[in-house]
Amino acid sequence: MENEPVGTSYIFYLQEEQQQAVHDALVRQTLLSVDANSKRGEPMPYTLSSDWVVTSLLLLCFILTSYVMARGKQHIKEEFKNFFSIKERTNLFDETTASDMRHKLALIFQTCMLEAFCLFDYFIKQESNILNDLPHSILLISLIIITVLFYVLKWVLYLSVNTILFNKTKSDIWLKSYFNVIIWIGFLLAPVVLLTVFFDLSTTFSYYIILIILIFGKILLIYKCMHIFFNNSYGAFHFILYFCAVEILPSLLLLKGLLLINSYWF
Repeated sequence: MENEPVGTSYIFYLQEEQQQAVHDALVRQTLLSVDANSKRGEPMPYTLSSDWVVTSLLLLCFILTSYVMARGKQHIKEEFKNFFSIKERTNLFDETTASDMRHKLALIFQTCMLEAFCLFDYFIKQESNILNDLPHSILLISLIIITVLFYVLKWVLYLSVNTILFNKTKSDIWLKSYFNVIIWIGFLLAPVVLLTVFFDLSTTFSYYIILIILIFGKILLIYKCMHIFFNNSYGAFHFILYFCAVEILPSLLLLKGLLLINSYWF
């Protein structure tokens, strides 16, 4: 009888220890498993304004524009006036210096980046899982490279075709006018891209504005092309063939290439 209390207390001790072990196991299972009725935390959605690559490249665009406007604003104004001038002739007092050429190349590169931003915004909004399959920085840089290569190929195409069909003076005037239009498209796209990135501009509205800007650029090119090359009575038919071959066809090939890349990657 003297050993009975000791045995009873020992049994109670073992029972409590077993209950504690079961309780600890249930706690660990609860912490490691997710309750089916609970709500999972949702990750923050991707935004352009929170992407450091996007903001860094937009800052680079701002620096390029500020630098060029501080040093070459007068030359840009003269190019704008000469674009709409009636007489197309070379001027001995209107020579393009090396610094002016660097300024134009910087603004053309800015236009390439802004157009790549528009394509990037289109891809990430139309393809919801695009950033899961490809890093955003690689996609954006790839689109910038594609846009730069597109304009380089257009420049080579214009240079080769115009050298064969027209004289050097008209070819130089056309190339200068063409790249001026590209620069002006960049100026018009800049506020649209900024509003899209930092103020979440409506997707449909931004697409319409971008489309209007691109159509406006094509109208300027059509005006200048007719004025330089096909200003006679039978030039309309030649103009259609020329403009389709060197302007519309490369744009369609670029669109087809982007669609193929989209289908290959995603």
